[in-house]
Amino acid sequence: MHQLLYASEHYNGHTFTVWEELIPFFSKETYSKPFGKLDDKFCFEITHNHGILSVNSSYYIGVDWIERGKVALFVEPKLNVKNENQVNFMSMLIDSLDAPENISHLDGLFDVNFDETWIAIPQQKDILSPILVVQFLKLLKGIVRMGLKKSYYTVTESLNSKIRGKILVGQQIKKNLLQNRHTSTICQYQEFGFNFPENQFLKTVLSFVEKYLHISDSFFSKPQKRQLNEIIDYCAPAFANVDELQDKRAELRVKNNVFFKDYVEAVRIGKFVLKRFSYNINKLSESSSMTPPFWVDMSKLFELYVFGKLKTIFSGPKEITYHDHFLGRKETDVLIRAKGFEAVVDCKYKPRYLRNNPSLEDMRQLAGYTRLKSVYKKLSISTDELINGLIIFSSQEGEKDIKREDLYSTPIDEYVGFYKLGIALPEI
Repeated sequence: MHQLLYASEHYNGHTFTVWEELIPFFSKETYSKPFGKLDDKFCFEITHNHGILSVNSSYYIGVDWIERGKVALFVEPKLNVKNENQVNFMSMLIDSLDAPENISHLDGLFDVNFDETWIAIPQQKDILSPILVVQFLKLLKGIVRMGLKKSYYTVTESLNSKIRGKILVGQQIKKNLLQNRHTSTICQYQEFGFNFPENQFLKTVLSFVEKYLHISDSFFSKPQKRQLNEIIDYCAPAFANVDELQDKRAELRVKNNVFFKDYVEAVRIGKFVLKRFSYNINKLSESSSMTPPFWVDMSKLFELYVFGKLKTIFSGPKEITYHDHFLGRKETDVLIRAKGFEAVVDCKYKPRYLRNNPSLEDMRQLAGYTRLKSVYKKLSISTDELINGLIIFSSQEGEKDIKREDLYSTPIDEYVGFYKLGIALPEI
């Protein structure tokens, strides 16, 4: 049985004594775990110095191997060093996805390695399952609201006293003629409707999710569970005439469609759900204590959370946009385009900004965006005016919601037109 170590995001210098068998593994003195394929983002860093293992965590939560099969590290959400209350990331995710625009920005929120050896964790620590479930249900709700897609699909059935499409001669001889069923004919034909593989797959995943919510009490409050069950009740009737997928492991290739753009992401997340529970709906409760290595980017979740909050006060068409691209790779977190409130918003998952000014690096980045001609054009502002820069950061001393009148109430010292605003995150 492997050892499971615990650390918390925002904590630095967590120290554990190295077991003898791990010393050769840390012969290079340092070990960093990248987030997915991003070499510039690290989930945690381990330093080995004279028999002491020092674990420094970042803005990621999740679990992964330090040494496969022997020692794993679980990083839990925390607000900061002094505050022991955990961030209620599930509330953040549910609130974030209330903004339909956020559905298209889920890519990069988490990274899962299903091909790696799975890790045994306490059931109450199963972070991955509820994240996948919430994302899938929110995506499915959007699909059902727009209407399910129709497509041509192949039907094979035994018809009585009629022929449709082509006759499957081999099956007809074996299943009908040799059984003296001379009035029945096995035919294969094309049908146009809802009962095709993509919709069958979504219905299959919905069945998994419904059962998971029935047996899971770890991460959802009663109001959250009620909200998710309401989504299931809303979606289920749309699949009344759709069968469940027979081969749950079948490879689905979903083509991008401008009218049904959420299908691609829903199938992607749905595949994760089925893999998470090993494609067996009868083993949901058994599988909940085993998890593939995974990481959740809390800074990305914070961006989505802030954007969702801003959408509640800037709900007009294009009054606020998320991750606009400029000059190729330059990308803003949020742009407020509402008349009289124009600003470039930078979201920082950094509680320390409550009593300290943002770092010089952060200010330079924000200043760079507020001087781009393409940003001026996007905000429809004359180049002889200043564009406001706003840093929204996590702070439990801030308000839970964002108000228009508070956006520019706290100027940043020594800078013109730059402001900061703390927002309180939900706690467990």
